Amino acid sequence: MKIVFQDPTFSLQLLRAIGETYYKAADLGECLSTAYRIKEGDFESWYIEWLKTAKRVHSYADQCLSQHHKVSARESYLRACNYYRVAEFLLINPEDPRIQTTWASSKECFSKAATLFSPPIESVEIPYEGTTLPGYFYRVEEKDDSNNNNNSNNTPRPTLIAHGGFDSTLEELYTSAAAPALERGYNCLTFEGPGQGRVIRKQKIPFRYDWEKVVTPVVDYALSLKQIDSKQIALMGISMGGYLAARAAAFEHRISACILYNGVYSL
Repeated sequence: MKIVFQDPTFSLQLLRAIGETYYKAADLGECLSTAYRIKEGDFESWYIEWLKTAKRVHSYADQCLSQHHKVSARESYLRACNYYRVAEFLLINPEDPRIQTTWASSKECFSKAATLFSPPIESVEIPYEGTTLPGYFYRVEEKDDSNNNNNSNNTPRPTLIAHGGFDSTLEELYTSAAAPALERGYNCLTFEGPGQGRVIRKQKIPFRYDWEKVVTPVVDYALSLKQIDSKQIALMGISMGGYLAARAAAFEHRISACILYNGVYSL
């Protein structure tokens, strides 16, 4: 299936961006209008046009926030986060300084959106081999119960732990894992491990095959949270994470369910 572009990479990445519309991290009109401005197969054009859209939507978010329109600000920050990610994705020279600045803008937008959720999305640092792994903890919103001393948000719940693969971002896991989990009554803990996102870009820690050595400290951290039911922890790996999660589940027996999205049987 081709959308707008004949180039399969451009078409796929456009489809990936559009896929976030379901949870309001993209808008179909914004995506299509951006795509039609891009020169077929031109990586620089891809970056320029998506960056324009990201900056425009980012400005909407800032304006909405300044006027206390929190829902509109949250949704605009989510879309800008996604569009910055899409812009940066096809910068193919690893020494290009725009990779770091555009990636940082994407993370900044998500951080601002996170504070506008109810309950707020919590940024976490997960202890790992003398350093930490970045993550987000998403809690199911529960109605206030005056008879429960306002402790309803501490109810232990089934929890989904989710990570990406080769090129997904921590923030992208909101639409592909956390948002649908919350709708179904699951808390969600997302993280980036070695070789992914900040861990490779800033901490310079590369991928490792024995992913159970990554997931085990994440499970340890999850079990330190009183909102998590220790008997109902699921693990989901996306894209190349379909290999990583399968490997982890083979050794980490506190995981009660494992989802390989997609399953990777050969690298």
